[in-house]
Amino acid sequence: MNANDTIIVMGRSGSGKGTQINLLKEYLQTEHPEFNIFHFESGKHFRNFIKDEGYTSEIMREVIAEGTLAPDFITEWLLSDAFVKNMTKEEQLLILDGFPRTKNQAYTLDSAMDYYKRTNIYVIHIDVSEDEVRRRMIERGRSDDTNIDVINSRIQWYNDNVIPTLKYFESQDQYHVVHINGEQEIESVHNDIISAFNL
Repeated sequence: MNANDTIIVMGRSGSGKGTQINLLKEYLQTEHPEFNIFHFESGKHFRNFIKDEGYTSEIMREVIAEGTLAPDFITEWLLSDAFVKNMTKEEQLLILDGFPRTKNQAYTLDSAMDYYKRTNIYVIHIDVSEDEVRRRMIERGRSDDTNIDVINSRIQWYNDNVIPTLKYFESQDQYHVVHINGEQEIESVHNDIISAFNL
């Protein structure tokens, strides 16, 4: 692991992705306090965006109310804006959470990685089965996780969009994809991620 590496964390809703990113950041801050970490959390940036006043944010609130996903150009703009404001030097560890989720977004990431001359790019895929995801989402009981049709729709969207994006990364030399069994205990998943990077 180097100070200017890029880590992309991918996984289904309910895979424990957020928990593992937090554990990874805590580990890195303890073991490598010299690292300058920039964590791009697409959900956080998106939530801030839709709270803003303005025509574009108003349309996006309507899109969300209809249960439709944000178009790629909005998500890509959020990434680009965050990069411009937060990428401050070459020696910066980048963690991407929630981006990319489609092949079009992956192509945008390609251009960003080229622009910033970042070549050590790792993809952590926290692999959890559809049945386990259904169980976890129902169990955690969020308002939008109790409808099995909504859950199945999310699973299908992941299969149609994120899985092909993962396959794209596997086909590209600059991306190193690591599949982690996400159906273990939280600590075991964390340890597997640490072991994969020889940290």
